[in-house]
Amino acid sequence: MLDRLLNSQSSVFFDNAVVLDIGGRDRGEFKKPKNKVKKWIFADIEPKHNPDIILDVSDMKEIKSDSIDIILASELFEHVEKPEIGLSECFRVLKDKGIMILSIPFLYRIHGDPFDFQRWTDKKWIKELENVGFKIEEFIIMGRYFSVMADNFKFFAQTLWRFLRYPIYLILFFVDAISWRLDKTKLIENNHILGSFHGGYFIKIRK
Repeated sequence: MLDRLLNSQSSVFFDNAVVLDIGGRDRGEFKKPKNKVKKWIFADIEPKHNPDIILDVSDMKEIKSDSIDIILASELFEHVEKPEIGLSECFRVLKDKGIMILSIPFLYRIHGDPFDFQRWTDKKWIKELENVGFKIEEFIIMGRYFSVMADNFKFFAQTLWRFLRYPIYLILFFVDAISWRLDKTKLIENNHILGSFHGGYFIKIRK
């Protein structure tokens, strides 16, 4: 789901763009359009990932104000101890009308990278982004009840012995295909219980 959403934003990247990709190690099926832009800067807090710049998103003194066209922050802010400051720093370094694309999990297991600090609801994200000064262009809930259930089933399968795990993976292939389609129906979205389960958020904002 996240790969599909990232690929849907390919038109955002343009020839003369300077892109700041924070914590964006290559993973998943999203092919980063590095050859489509003027400069792609990979920043990470951990030197072992060989970033172009070692930095914490909450303290980006290495990046000049109003110097970045696009910020990509995929699955980053749950690992940031002071996300409000990190968002303010992103606002500072973005050019006027610059775009930021971020994704964040909500109902997902704790996963340190190196740490895992928080989960914000959709209302909290909207409030904090608007407080910083961002304009929200897209806010997509990534998965509701059935997607969350499928994720939890997948993690359970990973704890099993191999002779049980691999047959279950075949079942999971079909469960995944069905779950996200069910979650996109109005029946689930409008249900006050099933619709209140959020797997995560995909957000496109502009300075």
